[in-house]
Amino acid sequence: MQVRTMFNKIHKRYDLLNRLMSAGRDIAWRKACCKRLPKKEKAIVLDLCGGTGDFSIAYKKNENPQLCIVGDFADKMLSVAAKKDPDLKLIQMDATQIPLANNSVDIILNGFGMRNISSLDLAFNEAFRVLKQGGYFATLEFFKPEKNISKLFYEKIAPLIIPFAGMMLSKRNAYRYLVLSILNFITPKEYAAKARAAGFTLRSINALDGGLAHIILLEKK
Repeated sequence: MQVRTMFNKIHKRYDLLNRLMSAGRDIAWRKACCKRLPKKEKAIVLDLCGGTGDFSIAYKKNENPQLCIVGDFADKMLSVAAKKDPDLKLIQMDATQIPLANNSVDIILNGFGMRNISSLDLAFNEAFRVLKQGGYFATLEFFKPEKNISKLFYEKIAPLIIPFAGMMLSKRNAYRYLVLSILNFITPKEYAAKARAAGFTLRSINALDGGLAHIILLEKK
């Protein structure tokens, strides 16, 4: 509930926050992630923890999905998505209790949201349940830094710059939380292990810009 309240408070600044936390690279990363997904004609896409809808919009630029569902537990984040693209289907949802039928989704996208979920195990189980056989789950995320470049950025630079930006925007505590959520998250390999435990097959792990972010592609076989 506290995390939901926090995201509702920063909804107008969330896109700016992503630019700061990615050193301005998040747009290119979403594009790269969408290109790694195998093509599926008229796919039903769930943008889980979809926030302001940027991942769905990036996917739609190169594909022709039948439906893009943006699911997020923060209703004010979804209100921003609605203004960007009126064709998106918006559903307020908890990632650990997805209100969709079994085997109903072709592709699941998740951009920078998994580390904010209360139970990764429950979220993976739900994602596996709603995904069709042969479907894909693409995660774009800030994981616990392991490489020198990412350690320098998230352990030294980000804790100074991002909370300061938050202070200037009157939401310092929220921005500080988001930096800590990266440092306290798991590694890409640990994330992949949890996904496999839920039944997923790991297709690939790709580090972006020296490990500032990673793309993890999973399949439900």
